[in-house]
This record gives sequence, C-alpha cells and structure tokens, in this order.
Amino acid sequence: MSVNTAFDAYKKSENEYVPGIESAHGRIKILFDTMISNLDKLKETHPKTDFISLGKCVNILTVLAGSLNVKDGGELAQNLLELYDYCKRVLNEYLEGKDVRKLDEVYLIFTNLSEGWDAIQS
Repeated sequence: MSVNTAFDAYKKSENEYVPGIESAHGRIKILFDTMISNLDKLKETHPKTDFISLGKCVNILTVLAGSLNVKDGGELAQNLLELYDYCKRVLNEYLEGKDVRKLDEVYLIFTNLSEGWDAIQS
C-alpha cells in the first residue's frame, strides 16, 4: 500500500469518526457542542471545580477567538472576539467566586451561538 493510499484511508476514517470535521462550519459546531458539554460538566460538579472541563472551555474560547478574521470580518468578527473575551472573564469570575450563575450565563451565550450557527449551516 502506498503512502498516499494509506493517508487517504486514514483521512476518510478520521472524517467518519468525527462527524462535521470535514468542513469549517462543522469544526466550529464541534467547538460549540464541546463548550456546552463542558459547561454542563462544570455545573454538575459545582461547587467543586472540574479543572479539566474548565481548561477545555478556556481553550475553546482561545481557538474560537483565534479563528476569527477580524480584518475581513468587520464588526461581526470584532463583536465575536469581544464576546469570547467576555466569556473568559465570566469563567474566571466563576472560578473566583463559585457563583453557578456565571456558568449559566456562558451556557446561555453558547447555546444561542450554537443555534444561530445551525441556522446558517452551509
């Protein structure tokens, strides 16, 4: 089996393993879903902090912010960048004060973003 054939088989199986990963839209959807799932885990373990889930949330926010094209995306991209930064601050406030309403706030933001993202599926 040639290297190209092996690579193509790997790529195909990888795409089948993680639905949506083959498109940019799908990859963002995966991030939104993972964010929501990890916020659920944080709420389930409250008042204890699930640092793995918290870390995943912060990393997702970093990836989402880094994926924005602020130069060409205009006001929408800038607003999303500010929203992701706000969510990071709210998660930090949760960590400091253990106020579960902070998690609920970020959860609501991301469920709304996810629903909006679903509506523009390409």
